[in-house]
Amino acid sequence: MRRPLLIVFIFLLFISFIYTNNRPLDNIKDKERITIEGVVKDKIEKDKYDQYKVEKYLVNDYSRKLDIKIGKIVKINGSIKSLDKMNFDDFNYGRYVKSMGYKGIIAIKRYTTIGENRFYTVLGKVKFSLRDTFRYLYKDKSDFINSLLLGQKENLTEQEKEMFSKTGTSHIIAISGLHTGVLCTMIAIIIKGINKFYKLLILTIMMALYSIMVGFSPSVARSIVFVVIMYMAIFLEEKRDGICTLSLIGTFLIINNPYIIYNTSFQLSFLATLSIIYFYKIINKYLKVGIISISLSANILTWPIMYYVFKGLPILFLVGNVIVVPVIGVIMNLSIISIIIFQFSVLISKFLAYLNKSIIIVVYYLLDKLAMTKLAYIEINNPKLVYVTFYYILIFSYMIYRELKIMKEQENGLQGYYKEY
Repeated sequence: MRRPLLIVFIFLLFISFIYTNNRPLDNIKDKERITIEGVVKDKIEKDKYDQYKVEKYLVNDYSRKLDIKIGKIVKINGSIKSLDKMNFDDFNYGRYVKSMGYKGIIAIKRYTTIGENRFYTVLGKVKFSLRDTFRYLYKDKSDFINSLLLGQKENLTEQEKEMFSKTGTSHIIAISGLHTGVLCTMIAIIIKGINKFYKLLILTIMMALYSIMVGFSPSVARSIVFVVIMYMAIFLEEKRDGICTLSLIGTFLIINNPYIIYNTSFQLSFLATLSIIYFYKIINKYLKVGIISISLSANILTWPIMYYVFKGLPILFLVGNVIVVPVIGVIMNLSIISIIIFQFSVLISKFLAYLNKSIIIVVYYLLDKLAMTKLAYIEINNPKLVYVTFYYILIFSYMIYRELKIMKEQENGLQGYYKEY
């Protein structure tokens, strides 16, 4: 069998769907009083409330008067809302919360601090120090930098989010394989001269810490683990298969949380990666332009999700990605270098930030002009599931046909297992 891990992953997808479909999300009475204890792992400042991540719960402070520090071990008392009661129009928010790995949302009434976790305390201080330094250096463009490097896209304006959405470049404000690839490359260059084992160890530890700091969302988990496994294969000089690696990661994530299959971030992340792995070489064989081939291949399996979930299609996504993708690595590297140099020279750091901000301003200007083009984006008022189903049947039929053809060629000794991927 060519890819047994892929078969296991697909099998688990079906099992998870059967297990979770029409099953109550919880057995909690709506607005029931609850007391929990745990470590505050993150804090998100939203428009109307502050949200804390405490163990497996999201804790909302609607008063915005509480300032609970990351790393504190707290005892929280409040009311919990039943996830089954959290349906808004056609969006099942309760299932989305479950897909993120949380048991529920608590409206906090009061809390007491009972201890401290030094690991999360240090990590929290580093995160907010980075955020505040970026705000000092980049001013009005700091929210973009913080979304790019820290995953804090909640502070972006609706106009900015709409601009990225209409130009098909929303993936740059959500930490994905593009971001982790740039970070891993930068780390690998910095630690270039050391032993392979220690290089792999340092890379793995740093990416693990980074994933915890930015929030271990499905897309972050997928991208970081995928990149680390790929680097592990390179360092160990072993052959690697992207689809098997992706299937292995997906299998672990589904076993850990069956509801993750309903997470749009998980769906887009996995489908985009699978699409690039499978279709990139096929397309690039004819186009010979890497950035266009990657953009086209990534969208082959993700367009139906954007059509059905987001009710719209970015038609000029190729132009948007040609504008953004080539400079993302430059922007990220300059951002990191500027914040490192900030510790030694504020003047040099400000100069680098000025150069970086100039690039961002140009990118914003071009994307804004593109988003205003009438042909840039098509809104879908009433997306049909039957179209999505038919599309995926056609695409996956082609992929299966091609896999069977390759397997037959392998049997005849015409093609090696790793020749294509």
